Amino acid sequence: MFKKHPTIDITHKPVPTWYGGTKVVATSKPEQRKMKAEILKRDPKAVVIDSAAEKKDLGWIDRIEEFDAFMD
Repeated sequence: MFKKHPTIDITHKPVPTWYGGTKVVATSKPEQRKMKAEILKRDPKAVVIDSAAEKKDLGWIDRIEEFDAFMD
C-alpha cells in the first residue's frame, strides 16, 4: 500500500481569545515561512499547504474530495 504523507495547512492558526476560547486567524508570509521550515525539518516528506502553493500542486486534494462525495 501507499504510505500517506501528512498534509499540513499553515494558512491559518488558532489563537487564544480574551474570554478563554480560541479563534482561527490567517498567518502572515514570514510566519508561514518559519512554520514550513520547521515542519519540513521534522518530516521532509510532509505536504505543506501555504499561500504560495499552486493549484496544480493541490489538484489531488480536490480529486480526493470529489471521490469521497461520489462514494457517499
